[in-house]
Amino acid sequence: MTISIITVAYNNKFGLEETIKSVVSQTFKDIEFIVIDGGSTDGSKELLESYSSQINFWISEPDKGIYNAMNKGIANAKGEYLIFMNSGDRFSSPEILESIAPHFNNEDIVYGNAYYELENRKKYEYRIPSRITIGSLLKEPICHQSAFFKKELFDKYGMYDENNRIASDWTFMMDLFIHHNISQKYVNEFISIFEKTGISNTNTDLSFSEQKKYLAENVSEEIQNMAKYFDEYSKFYNGKPGTILRQFKDKIYGLIYRKSNYERKYID
Repeated sequence: MTISIITVAYNNKFGLEETIKSVVSQTFKDIEFIVIDGGSTDGSKELLESYSSQINFWISEPDKGIYNAMNKGIANAKGEYLIFMNSGDRFSSPEILESIAPHFNNEDIVYGNAYYELENRKKYEYRIPSRITIGSLLKEPICHQSAFFKKELFDKYGMYDENNRIASDWTFMMDLFIHHNISQKYVNEFISIFEKTGISNTNTDLSFSEQKKYLAENVSEEIQNMAKYFDEYSKFYNGKPGTILRQFKDKIYGLIYRKSNYERKYID
């Protein structure tokens, strides 16, 4: 199994070098490393040239935005699974890919947790639900730096919508779960570290606007509410309170049923 690591960058030489070092230090070596730079003018191109022997494919040219760049990466990827580690993102440790590789079993998406950093460089936990649903995506997106997508998902269902500036990774996930029966696997590991200073984290109004537009065109408010409440109901039903309630209900039904049979026996 080969994992294609796709890095998109633009005028972030320091962050790009951190990402490169994180990727090339991985002890798991069955990887393909792709870097799509948007024609940076801050020395990023020269940096890529210096690491060219450790990068399988890279280009530095103007693009039409982050999703155009990500789609370029997808088009050039040859691995069975893809993960997007953009400039400034890093893996949580040099051993993390080797640690989680045995968990892959042909699922469409394999994902885990992440750490995020603020300007103080302190790490904070970003835990992802152990099961992705429409309801969970409506509340909290998964972290693409900690998610591995089968390459064939993009071949079958199309690439990222380049009309959006921020939300196309989220709308792509929603499409997968609304329209297609995809498989998933959660690995309870912290896979990546990302900076909470990227465009999707600092321009939340635009992100919400793009998400809202997608939902208006694809998911009714009634279905959205049902999806949210179903997750809450499922969590209650399968948790300790729900189990106790079901056991109590079974006892009551058992008493009623046995009494009914007892009365019927003597009436007959």
